[in-house]
Amino acid sequence: MKRFQHWPWLAAGILLVLMSCGKSNQRTNGAIDTSKPQYGGTIIYGKNGPPLTLDPAFTRETESSIIVVNIFDGLVEQRAGKVAIDPALAKSWKVSDDGKTYTFNLRTGVTFHDGTPFNADAVVYNFDRQRDPKHPSHFKDLNYDYWKNFNMDRIIKSIRAVNDSTVEFDLNEPDATFLNILTLNFLGIVSPDALKKYGKDFSYNPVGTGAFRFVEWDASGNVVTVANDQFWGGRPFVDTLIFKPIPDARQRWQMLKTGAINMMGVPDQSDIAEIENTASIKYSKQPGLNISYLAMNMSKKPFDNPKVREAIVLAIDRDKLVEKVFAQLGRSAKNPIPPSVLGYNEEIRFTLYDPAKARQLLADAGLPNGFKCSLWAMPIVREYMPNGKLAAEIIQADLKAVGIETDIVMYPWEEFLRRRGNGEHDLAIAGWVGDAPDPHFFFYPLLDKNIAERKPSTNAAFYTGETMHQLILKGKATADPVERSNIYKKACEIFNKDLPWFTIAHSVTIVPMQENVMDFQLHSSSVRKFNKVWLRRM
Repeated sequence: MKRFQHWPWLAAGILLVLMSCGKSNQRTNGAIDTSKPQYGGTIIYGKNGPPLTLDPAFTRETESSIIVVNIFDGLVEQRAGKVAIDPALAKSWKVSDDGKTYTFNLRTGVTFHDGTPFNADAVVYNFDRQRDPKHPSHFKDLNYDYWKNFNMDRIIKSIRAVNDSTVEFDLNEPDATFLNILTLNFLGIVSPDALKKYGKDFSYNPVGTGAFRFVEWDASGNVVTVANDQFWGGRPFVDTLIFKPIPDARQRWQMLKTGAINMMGVPDQSDIAEIENTASIKYSKQPGLNISYLAMNMSKKPFDNPKVREAIVLAIDRDKLVEKVFAQLGRSAKNPIPPSVLGYNEEIRFTLYDPAKARQLLADAGLPNGFKCSLWAMPIVREYMPNGKLAAEIIQADLKAVGIETDIVMYPWEEFLRRRGNGEHDLAIAGWVGDAPDPHFFFYPLLDKNIAERKPSTNAAFYTGETMHQLILKGKATADPVERSNIYKKACEIFNKDLPWFTIAHSVTIVPMQENVMDFQLHSSSVRKFNKVWLRRM
């Protein structure tokens, strides 16, 4: 893989930086530090794994998103602790009475990291590169998964630059999700000049308008960024922000304790008690906007048989699975959306562990002796799944008890996503972190038939239920929140009737950090923004 460096002399020095540990009993819920923010210093964030890309158009997973959101901005954004949409590169907007035309007033005086101006033409260029196959920056051999998965060609009728600071979108029909979609990473605005210069290698030379400028992505997966002095939102407090992949959660914790890193991704459950009781460490913690599940590939036999799917669901002891894999960092799931999301159906009952009934259902399906299949497990720690291999082993044992023999399959992460997206699996442990706290951002990419018919697909069950499809379309077009909630509650009922998945858990998001890391705000999604974070000097 090619790696491209900006200011390599700076990167070499930065990677030698180690931050010192403070000594304090401060916790997130403790006394508020009232000292003023201070400029300077380096933050090293220990990530779960390396990114797959740094081009927003192709960002589809957490490890890339965590970095991309700090280099690029969208027209609008969703800030930590808020549901409402806030201005970003667009300072304001208005919507026509018929709900079909969105007019955005852009910030003036904003420049990309390469010094070129941000304006309406740049916005049009960014959208056209994804929507127009003939566009010079549309790379035909790459997959614009999110653009396709969110059906952007059907949403947007046209886009035009009214003048330098005004851009207008005409939609084919009113869409309650449009502003939320504009907050997503795949619509981060990139420098048109840099796209033209680097072409497909833009991913290794990312240029945006964000709070941090790219310096280097090295062969070990470390991504080095520096503060953007010209950031429209005000210069970040830290000088340097390094994203360091450390796949082993136990190793991440040891490095945090010793001060080799300042913050870390998902901890191992066995370290939680120590994290909570280490004086030099504090943490941010909240329910995550996520779901983990076991997808049954309904495009293959015998998983097209509802009795087989129900048998699998009844064969797995969810309580045991969640306790062993998540401990105190998970809540058992019964809906395909988290409890904090509009349309969560409290009336749905958990499917109960009943291996005797599972064996009877298999017999009723013509499989009295069970069957053999593959069980795919993710190879790395994810926010929604702290230990894919352990989860697979527990599920494997439960299924074996009712006559279903499974072979656990693990591939490198990028290959895992590609093969699963192409439907090569039988059963697969999967999960999702919502891009926004809206039900559409779970139901559509994970359970809509249009997504199942497109490969690579995020619909890991290849579920094509027509009733579900119609409810998703109706929910997307409905603005009234009460009516929308009822639509998605009905969708939860259909999900639990059709059983394309065995729902596992909603995880708790926790970010441990050195106690002198100040003003970090945890988003419910996978977003990790550092433009307001600062280091208190000891």
